[in-house]
Amino acid sequence: MKKILVGSIIFFIGLGLYGLIFIHGPLHAQGVSDSSEVIAKLNVIAKGQEELMSAINSVKQDLQIIKVRVTQLQ
Repeated sequence: MKKILVGSIIFFIGLGLYGLIFIHGPLHAQGVSDSSEVIAKLNVIAKGQEELMSAINSVKQDLQIIKVRVTQLQ
């Protein structure tokens, strides 16, 4: 009896969710109305990543110089 009740509840919840998706259409990302907005945001993220990588490379070069100098002092 308990299994039938649980199965029925799951069935009706699934049916309700399917109905909501059918009525409102497929799920979309919130707040995005145009693909050009998405492309613009991705370009901003890519630019930020490039700046971060250049900063990391600069720090790596500085550390390499320090490593050489410490090695020469020993």
